[in-house]
Amino acid sequence: MFAAQFKMTFRDKNVWFWSIFYPVLLLVIFIMIFGGSSGGSFTAKLALVEPASNTLAEDLRSGLKQIDVFEYKSETPVSREKAEEWLKDRDVDAVIVLPQTKDASSLELLLNKEKQNSPSSQAIQSILNNIVLQLNSAASGAAPAFTLKTEFVSAGSEELKYTDFLLTGLIALAISQAGLFGMVSMVEMRRNGLLKRLILTPASMGLFGLGGIAVKFILSAIQIVLLTLIGVLAFGAHINMNVPAFLIVFIVGTLSFAGIGFMLAGFSKTMESYFGMANLTSFIMMFISGVFFDINVLPSYIKPLANVMPLTYFANGIRDSMVYDLGMMNATFWMNIGIMLAWGLVSVIIGSKFYNWKQP
Repeated sequence: MFAAQFKMTFRDKNVWFWSIFYPVLLLVIFIMIFGGSSGGSFTAKLALVEPASNTLAEDLRSGLKQIDVFEYKSETPVSREKAEEWLKDRDVDAVIVLPQTKDASSLELLLNKEKQNSPSSQAIQSILNNIVLQLNSAASGAAPAFTLKTEFVSAGSEELKYTDFLLTGLIALAISQAGLFGMVSMVEMRRNGLLKRLILTPASMGLFGLGGIAVKFILSAIQIVLLTLIGVLAFGAHINMNVPAFLIVFIVGTLSFAGIGFMLAGFSKTMESYFGMANLTSFIMMFISGVFFDINVLPSYIKPLANVMPLTYFANGIRDSMVYDLGMMNATFWMNIGIMLAWGLVSVIIGSKFYNWKQP
């Protein structure tokens, strides 16, 4: 009986995937993302503002340049207006405003309002707090206490916060998962021979496919409405939507992830293998595509993978059109659309090549 149970267990491919390969994959991914090989894996891009030249500002600027995890968009200080523009456009992670006089008692830090609770913002604040502590330790008792003043700026409404960043990321994740897992019926219909019999009927397969796509749009619309209502009513999220841009991102994203789901169905012979691939794909994208936190906190060897994930650009597109009120007249919008379209078209082509419509 032991021999029989042993053979039945280890002959099942699902056991190998879910009990052995999947836990190992989870361990590797979490260690790569959150473990890090050293403290130097974190980097932040900053902009420096120096309102007036003085000895305190020069000493602070020299000290900040010695911090390895800080990179600078410009080697020389820039105006506050230019620095805030970079911050709103997400070209930098933070702006440091150096003291205006040598007797000043504060250092000013500007962060993106929507990312104020992100790990990168917290890390920058922690480093600057340590600098302020060192300045206070070095100062005489008669000197005023040196402080760090943090302000938050936003590309959209000044009321926006991290909840809005998270809400829009979860909306993109929900729609992507509906596409990835939504082709299970294609696998089951092919497995039980129903699809083969349907092809022999006068029914139009084109209309059959369009009907499935229409259902996915309805499901995605329900997800958007439900998640938005929960975010706004329960957690105080703010919506600053550009409707035309949002609709285009929504349509392209829904079609693209449906195409990726179709590609997975083409490679799957059973429902178990389909769910395995869909879960694996969803899990990888979930943690490296900027859904829960800014991708800038990822290790440098993970960022290239995040930059090619379709969910990265879908989340950015949803976020830009729902939070920042960005329309279609900017390069970022068309980059998001172009990469999602490329993923969708390539996935459909690959899926069509490998999907056997007549397989019983």
